[in-house]
Amino acid sequence: MMTESNTNEEQVQPEFAAEEIIEMQEEELSEVDQLKKELQDANDAKLRALADFKNFQKRSYENEIRATSSAMAKVVRSILPSIEQMHMAIEHAGDDTIVQGFQMALEGLLQGLAECGVETIIPVVGDSFNPQMHEAMMRQDAEELETDRVVMVMQNGFRLGDIVISPAKVAVSN
Repeated sequence: MMTESNTNEEQVQPEFAAEEIIEMQEEELSEVDQLKKELQDANDAKLRALADFKNFQKRSYENEIRATSSAMAKVVRSILPSIEQMHMAIEHAGDDTIVQGFQMALEGLLQGLAECGVETIIPVVGDSFNPQMHEAMMRQDAEELETDRVVMVMQNGFRLGDIVISPAKVAVSN
C-alpha cells in the first residue's frame, strides 16, 4: 500500500510544481507588463515636460515682446507732445532758416521713430471713420461726403504695431 500512496504523492507533487511554474510565469509577465507601463508613463511624463517647457519658452518670448512694445509705446507717448508742439510751431512760423532747422529736426525725430517701428497714422479727407485709429473731435456737415467720413484732419496719430499710441484727431461728417 505504500507504493500506491507514494505514487499518489509523486503525482500530486508534479501537478503542484506545474501550478507554481504557471504562477511564477504569470508574476513574471505581470512584472514585465508593470515595467512596460512604468516605461510608458515615464515617456509620457517626459513628453509632457518637454511640451510644458516649449510652452514656457513661447510665453516668455511673447511676454518679452509685449514688455518691449509697451516700454517703447510709453517712451513715444512722452515724446508726442513735443512733436505736436514742433508741428504747430512750424505751421504758424514764417519761412526763415530757424523754421527750416526745426523742420529738419522734426523729420529726423520722426525718421528715428519709424526705424523703431512707430508708424504715423495719416488719415485722408474722405476716408471712412475708424474709431480704433481716429478720434472724432467734432461732427461737421459735408454735403459731398457720406456719413461717418473724415472731413478734416486736425492732428496725425501714431501707432506701434497693433498698439495705437495716439489716434489721429479728425472731424467726421454728419
